[in-house]
Amino acid sequence: MSAASDPRLAALALLASLCWTVFSVEDVPFEVLKQRPRRQSVTAQYEVERRADAVIVTIHAGRKPTGGYTVKVLRVVRDGARCTVHYAVVPPPADAMVTQVLTYPAVSVRIPASCADVAVQPPVPRAAPGAAGASEQKE
Repeated sequence: MSAASDPRLAALALLASLCWTVFSVEDVPFEVLKQRPRRQSVTAQYEVERRADAVIVTIHAGRKPTGGYTVKVLRVVRDGARCTVHYAVVPPPADAMVTQVLTYPAVSVRIPASCADVAVQPPVPRAAPGAAGASEQKE
């Protein structure tokens, strides 16, 4: 029996294709930027800077007790108009020799300007524009 001969199968096929279109996610191209963030953040948070040609997302891991921590972008996915940056905070290996100084690991990533809404996974709060107290300006 084919979808053309049975209207119920045709309707089911149409519904399945609509669900696939609405609920599918796609990978989004991204570029990890080499530049250092303009500020350091004591708490884990993210910032979004919209430019004409792209969106810059900076993810701060917060204050860490030693050197050796990094923030690694794993992938960026789009679900409708929302782009989600998946990342991981990678600690130094247990046997690594690290600097004994407070650090503020962060990463900036460029994603397409077509991303109307931006989120990060795992979730952290979005930094309020011009927020004082939770960040330290770099000199």
